[in-house]
Amino acid sequence: MSGPKNILLIGVDQLRADVIGSNKSVDVLTPNIDQLIATGVSFSHAYSSCPLCTPARASMYTGNYAFTHGMGTNCDMYHALAKELPEPATLLHHSLLEHHYRCIHMGKWHVGVESGPGTFGFEGLDLSGYGNLTTSPDYLAYLKTHDYAYQVEPTLYFNEQNQTMSAGRWQGLVESTPCHYLTTKTCEILEELGGSEQAFFLNLQYWDPHGPHLLPEAFYGITDRDSIRAWTNFADDLADKPVRIKRERDDFYRLHPRTEAEVIEYIGLYCDHVAMLDAQIGRLIEKLNNVGLRQNTLIVFTSDHGDMTGSHGGLIDKGLLYEEAMRVPLVFNHASLKSAVRNGLALNMDALPTAMSLINVPASSNQAMDLKPQLHNEKNLVEETPKRAYLLSEFHGLRFLYSQRMLVSDDGWKFIFTPGDYDELYNLNDDPSELHNLLVGQNPLSTEIATRLDTMRFALVEEMTRYKDPLRDCASKFQGNWTLESSQFDATNAYLEQSTTK
Repeated sequence: MSGPKNILLIGVDQLRADVIGSNKSVDVLTPNIDQLIATGVSFSHAYSSCPLCTPARASMYTGNYAFTHGMGTNCDMYHALAKELPEPATLLHHSLLEHHYRCIHMGKWHVGVESGPGTFGFEGLDLSGYGNLTTSPDYLAYLKTHDYAYQVEPTLYFNEQNQTMSAGRWQGLVESTPCHYLTTKTCEILEELGGSEQAFFLNLQYWDPHGPHLLPEAFYGITDRDSIRAWTNFADDLADKPVRIKRERDDFYRLHPRTEAEVIEYIGLYCDHVAMLDAQIGRLIEKLNNVGLRQNTLIVFTSDHGDMTGSHGGLIDKGLLYEEAMRVPLVFNHASLKSAVRNGLALNMDALPTAMSLINVPASSNQAMDLKPQLHNEKNLVEETPKRAYLLSEFHGLRFLYSQRMLVSDDGWKFIFTPGDYDELYNLNDDPSELHNLLVGQNPLSTEIATRLDTMRFALVEEMTRYKDPLRDCASKFQGNWTLESSQFDATNAYLEQSTTK
């Protein structure tokens, strides 16, 4: 079987890795995504580069960390580090355009306030960042043509005064929902592409299952609530976590789930939404088959980040470096790839550079890893396949600026560096739910934990230095290493150097 010619990147918004595939923690109805995983090469330890929409998406499209591309926060927030991508030339699809690919974007962009994908050479449909299509003339015309309604009955809020709606009933048919509309428009594009010989990169970005979970009758309650159990870490009192996390849960999300019954219903609504998304992905793949494009199209499936969904004592949304918000699906599916599960550390920003490698189009210089050797290595031999020993992720704040870094090792340890608060160390092999921060409650630390802490801190600074993370000097000094890794001016050394020349 020859390799693929085209790329279909299916991106979703805020999908947890543990509600799909063969090892799902909840019995969610996702037959189409599950089949995509089962017949493709999936990465069991794939992470988001950042648990926030704009930085993660800009990283996926450039292959660079946010501290490199500059969009460290959501572009449409008052404290945005960048409203637009500072260096658009770093967008990877430019190389595809140079190789005469049609580049088509459908759905959520969220990598700029004024500049959409059309500014950078994409065809297609750039829709509102969070799926609010009430201002889209095309969507409103679609509703009118089919006599569909757009009306929501809220059912769950996380704050008083009808603020922060989590879920509601969609007062209309499935066909009127934004995800069905987006799939329909994309299927129309596939019909056109099926009659053309030109190679294409189709970037389809759903808003789903990002909240609020607005569900039509066909999907509201489709997940069996009796089969759902509260998360193992739902009882976490957050006592060994950074202070900011408990305050945000208690003050920002005042009505967060507090009982097992509440969190089970919240999980159910999220899973109902995932099931609705899965049905649309099924429509999409069926259309790809029907128009004769499946054999020469590589499907890549991933998410910008995960979702807390009431984990760790009722935490909501994203913007946290815990597994629920950080672990994402990453799947490469084509007949030329033998189905397998790979355990190497991967980032969602590896997706597009790897896909381009598979179709033999070079990606511009970037910080992502080409996973192609791991895709083709059937025995998955460590000594023959380049892998990450450590994986670095970043966070710069959601509702306010707030620096954190995460480091995961290939032997299952995780270190979270928070300059203004507690650091965290977890052994994911023994504590996958991250209930026990090994740096709190032991004074002094055991020899084993102290040694591992030193190893992880040193590796963190090495990784930050390798990628020229601006926070690297801070990380280094917090562990007592006063040698600057950057070109930051050091007044002491300057004075000393001056005095020795006299």
